Amino acid sequence: MKNISKKYLFYGFILFNIAVLTYFYLNDYDIDPMMIKKFLTGENFLISYLVYIAILIVRGLTLLPGTAFLLAGIYLFSFIQVFFAIQIAIISYCLIIYNFAHKLNFKVPEKILSYEQKIKTKEIPIIFSLCFIPGVSINVLIYFLSIIDIKLKNILIGVIAGTSITSVIYISIVTGVYEAANATLV
Repeated sequence: MKNISKKYLFYGFILFNIAVLTYFYLNDYDIDPMMIKKFLTGENFLISYLVYIAILIVRGLTLLPGTAFLLAGIYLFSFIQVFFAIQIAIISYCLIIYNFAHKLNFKVPEKILSYEQKIKTKEIPIIFSLCFIPGVSINVLIYFLSIIDIKLKNILIGVIAGTSITSVIYISIVTGVYEAANATLV
């Protein structure tokens, strides 16, 4: 797809969203979050949970920030359900990225490759600690580790251990904020 058509597609997507929101606003349509939550977590729970996991996997294959998806998941599902959805998604896109990293044939800058020997000395502790650095994208980290031929087992151990802790922290903070906001509204 040419850059021009991507640009038109992006602007069309923005205009479509503005048009839908304007339509809802002009027709006095009230979006009830509790109704949506009941619908998605009631008899449609399994489907909505699987769709949520699929969305997290697709998000992991892109560079989209995950905050909005985390917030939506915490609103809809329980702490444990969101935690497991995140971990399933991370394992899934880790496997996908690892298997396709060499087939993409991207040129890796020499400066990045200079870290290869440093990482290979203590793979799991370094991968684990990289998961705690804000701004380090896990999907880019997995791609980089795949390119420098770190074993999949070591990548999974380091990433799962690191993201498990960070996920618990993020989910706890956001859940606390939701509960505090609900307590002040009552």
